[in-house]
Amino acid sequence: MSLAHLEPDEFDCPTPDGQIRRVRVVYKSHCFTRGATGADHHSIRCFDDRVFCPDRHSDSFLLPALVRSLPDCKVHQTWEKRNYVYLAIESPAPDQLLHLFFEVRKNGGKRNRHVLMTVESAHRKSPSTYTPPAKPNSIRFQMLIQNIYLERPVQFAPR
Repeated sequence: MSLAHLEPDEFDCPTPDGQIRRVRVVYKSHCFTRGATGADHHSIRCFDDRVFCPDRHSDSFLLPALVRSLPDCKVHQTWEKRNYVYLAIESPAPDQLLHLFFEVRKNGGKRNRHVLMTVESAHRKSPSTYTPPAKPNSIRFQMLIQNIYLERPVQFAPR
């Protein structure tokens, strides 16, 4: 089992003000693990009471390309309003949404300023997981990055 594809990465994101902002990406363990259940033996549980999930691990190979495609997409605010989610339809299961949950914040000093994107989790929709509101607040990813970088309030598109 390899996790090399989830090593920290960075990409350039063009923003509406004509600038190119650097985005550093880190992936959390929830991208390849799931919450433990009573049926999971304690010996296979790891940090945060989680266990390896072959389905999430398989889907995690899609994440680096999906993250790099975000500058052309709209993202939505989660109900807890500290994270954002991108809902993607990816093969081989085009009937299932892949939920990509992430947090963004400004990071670095004067010479190393960038936006840090933490991919908190990514998983297929199932009946017991996150269900977005019927009309979620959305924002273009490029605008989100610009506002985070410039420390401006995040303004969502009117519904």
